[in-house]
Amino acid sequence: MDQIVPRMRTAPKIVAEIKALDPDSEVTEYYIRNLVKSGAVPVVWAGNKALINLDAVIELLRQGTSRPQAEVPTCRGIRKVDVKNPK
Repeated sequence: MDQIVPRMRTAPKIVAEIKALDPDSEVTEYYIRNLVKSGAVPVVWAGNKALINLDAVIELLRQGTSRPQAEVPTCRGIRKVDVKNPK
């Protein structure tokens, strides 16, 4: 039985691989690092180095993500209502 070894890369190498596939890609190291911080992609920590699953990043880019919704500020459980434009 063949075992598939995951393609684990650092953030700069992930960006380099994506740029090799699509030279006009807008993906940045900052974006990849945010994916790591949010837990959106599998990571293996080797000391201080984050090894990120390249295939998981590519799949995430294929599927897309939803835009985070802004939280409505509340004060002791009461939210402010805009009188001019009620929802």
